[in-house]
Amino acid sequence: MTEAFSNRRKGDASLWRRGRLLLAAVGLLCVLAITFLVSEIVQEMRFLNSASSDNVHWVLSQAEVEFLEFHNAIDLARQSDDPQALEHVVVEFDVFYSRMMTLGTGSLYADLRAIGNFGYPVSVIREKLDAMIPLIDGSRADLRAGLGTLAAEADEIRPLLRRVATTGLQFFAERSDESRSSVAVTMLRLALITVALVLALVVLLSHTRRVSNQTERRGQELADAYARLNTILQTSLDAVVVSDLQGKILNFNAAAERIFQYSRDEVIGRNIAEVLIPDDYRAAHAAGMARMRDTGEHRVVGHGRIRLESKRRNGQIFPVELAIEKAQAGEEEVMVAFLRDISHRVASEKELVEARDKALAGEKAKAEFLAMMTHEIRTPLNGLLGNLALLDKTALSPAQGRYVRNMQISGGVLMHHVDTVLDVARFESGVSVAREEVVHLGELFQNIVDSQASAAEANGNQMLWGWVGEPAEWVRIDASRLRQVLLNLVGNATKFTRDGRILIEAERSAEATGEMLEIRVIDSGIGISEEDQERVFNDFQTVGDANFAGQAGTGLGLGIARRFVEAMGGEIGVESTPGEGSVFWLRVPLVLADGSGQPEQHSAPAPETPGRDILLVEDNEINLELAREMLTGLGHRVTEARDGEQAVAAASGHRFDLILMDIRMPRLDGLGATRAIRSGAGASRDVPIVALSANVLPEARDSFTEAGMSGFLPKPLTEDGLLQVIARFCSSAKPAPEPAPQPPEPEISPMDRLRRRYEDETRTLFDWLATGPADRAEIAHRAHQVAGSAAAFGQSELREALVAVEMAADRNAPELGATIAAARAAWENAPAPTLS
Repeated sequence: MTEAFSNRRKGDASLWRRGRLLLAAVGLLCVLAITFLVSEIVQEMRFLNSASSDNVHWVLSQAEVEFLEFHNAIDLARQSDDPQALEHVVVEFDVFYSRMMTLGTGSLYADLRAIGNFGYPVSVIREKLDAMIPLIDGSRADLRAGLGTLAAEADEIRPLLRRVATTGLQFFAERSDESRSSVAVTMLRLALITVALVLALVVLLSHTRRVSNQTERRGQELADAYARLNTILQTSLDAVVVSDLQGKILNFNAAAERIFQYSRDEVIGRNIAEVLIPDDYRAAHAAGMARMRDTGEHRVVGHGRIRLESKRRNGQIFPVELAIEKAQAGEEEVMVAFLRDISHRVASEKELVEARDKALAGEKAKAEFLAMMTHEIRTPLNGLLGNLALLDKTALSPAQGRYVRNMQISGGVLMHHVDTVLDVARFESGVSVAREEVVHLGELFQNIVDSQASAAEANGNQMLWGWVGEPAEWVRIDASRLRQVLLNLVGNATKFTRDGRILIEAERSAEATGEMLEIRVIDSGIGISEEDQERVFNDFQTVGDANFAGQAGTGLGLGIARRFVEAMGGEIGVESTPGEGSVFWLRVPLVLADGSGQPEQHSAPAPETPGRDILLVEDNEINLELAREMLTGLGHRVTEARDGEQAVAAASGHRFDLILMDIRMPRLDGLGATRAIRSGAGASRDVPIVALSANVLPEARDSFTEAGMSGFLPKPLTEDGLLQVIARFCSSAKPAPEPAPQPPEPEISPMDRLRRRYEDETRTLFDWLATGPADRAEIAHRAHQVAGSAAAFGQSELREALVAVEMAADRNAPELGATIAAARAAWENAPAPTLS
């Protein structure tokens, strides 16, 4: 390598000798160029002496001539009735108009137009000519009638045009004198520059000799530097491979020997493709090298590090990072490639990707689990709360009434906790979407106070709301989230305040980012310590006092409030003094809106609706019985369907006032049944269809709407919910005819009827499972159906066993038989079903 550098240094000396000769030649060329430039300037000066001024003089004089031609044409036309005389007026007008446009817009006259004695008359003349255009372009009769006007206008133009010509000739005469003086000065400067350039060339030649001597000294320094660089390359951890444009290897450092398992002597002179490139990539490599040699196109060279695959001596393919650059070695171009073995990094990245995929799969499984548990929990809650509502209407002893009310309260709390967990799940899964709407803030605050007033009064509290400063009435905001946040804050204030005062304050404020709405919930309760204030908005964090132990919750309410406020682009916080009270505040962007045309937001109880003909589609016996009892108790006629196919058949042959449709059913689910009804020609194809489902997630509701459903009624069902739906969708329908009187049935209590149905349903399931059915989807569905009722009847172990059967069937797991056997054992050992 040192010998090669020495040869290169001798070549450099030869190049410097040739460079000095080239420099002398360049100096001679500079002198010739200056001579030529002087000659060109002389010629240019001669041209300037005549060309510009002559042109200007001609244009200005021609403008006067063309004006006279125009004026004479007007006079001739006034004296003659010949139509050609009018045409002559038009032609002369166009010629004169064109000339004035040249004076008014031409770049040669831009400086001249800045002079008032030129620019003003030109603009006045153009205005007068523009005013003549309607006569010129109009009918010839109008033109003849207006010849007198044109003549008068032309007389007014004459002195203006003369002023323009005089001013222009004077201006360009002065400009020509200045131009000649400027050229003379330029010539003088050029002469001085020429002398200076000649002197500079002489100095440069002498300096070049000194530089040449310095270059020879530096050559030795570069040789030493090259030796050091060669040492660095040989000790580099990255492989360095140098090749020519044909791919022949010229250098191969020690790291390359270690990575590729070749010695340097083995690869020098061989083609890089047969040594380092995998067989599958050789054709592409050869094409790329040929393209670079032929067209100079670089797709890899100079583009930083890229990831490729390479090959070791033993044939092993492994990943590398490649950076390749082109360099000049004398008159030859070479390619310098830096390669790094990244096998360990790729393996680590693969492990990270697998870990990420597992984490994402876990998140997805958690979301699916929450969705399933939503349905699983709400289904037995539907049975529990519905039966409690029916039981509450029967004759009960005072103790029994107290027990029923306690169970209803506990069921409501449980439902609240389920909804709270779902709110968190929506945010974590990203399905919670902002839904802005125009609302009246005063009515929103009043509705919150009205809904929470009874709870506040139960603790001896007074609840008020009001504005601080100018109020904001109609606004565009995510009212659902804001309402939920305020309900959580007011609910907390109510729980931890006794015989005090709860105030909701609202205030508008202007900030740099826009107008903001600040809402403060102020209470005189027990307060929060400073250390607790830092964690109160975290999930599953509860604070309080021993005297309020019965008021503890899930610790999710304020965490959800924080998520909601941040999703609305705002912030939330708390200020509190223990023993004196707390102030929870939130700030969100305020967007004022026009409230005209908005519907009244006062809620009212649903009106009672005359008896309707309703199709109830539900596969769960308990839920079917509950819904039928509620509907018949409200005076409606109910037709039952146990699955989607029965619903489609019933809707095809009879027109109902309303269809209540469960979603998950055997053979044909609720979505498929709705599509079939809507797309068919049956009697009930346009009847409102309301979804009955325990799945309250937004994406589920969207799927209901896409299938053609008219509304959604969440489980557990309540009489108020049924009343609202029936009033909404059946207010304009004609009442159903009264059913024919039926013979009285034996007096059986609703609870006994439900229990018997549940026992029959469970027995039928296990009899069917004993036949060894092969349809695993049907097994999962029927197990799910009975599992939902088992919890309502106090058979929790049976429910868990049936859920295991359902999951094993959904996964097509081999342990399905074992889970069925375990479920049968749980059924045989289960306590008697009871709802009390």
